[in-house]
Amino acid sequence: MAQEPAGGELSEIEFSVPSMVCVGGADKIRRKLTALPGVEAVKPRLRRKRVRVRFDPSKVEDALIRAALDAAGYRTARISE
Repeated sequence: MAQEPAGGELSEIEFSVPSMVCVGGADKIRRKLTALPGVEAVKPRLRRKRVRVRFDPSKVEDALIRAALDAAGYRTARISE
């Protein structure tokens, strides 16, 4: 799990998503992740095949975010917190 910041602040995490190859895939990822409680922002970067997620760690764990990506058919690797 990503480190929980003090004071209820939001965390960011970035994933590598090698199978995200089109705008439709980026939109699908955005929809799936923004549907999770606690996810505040999703920024897919199609050319870099990465997605950055801003979330409230008191409402959703980074493992659940990754599981949602996997369930949508996208294998991921965590790049950063």
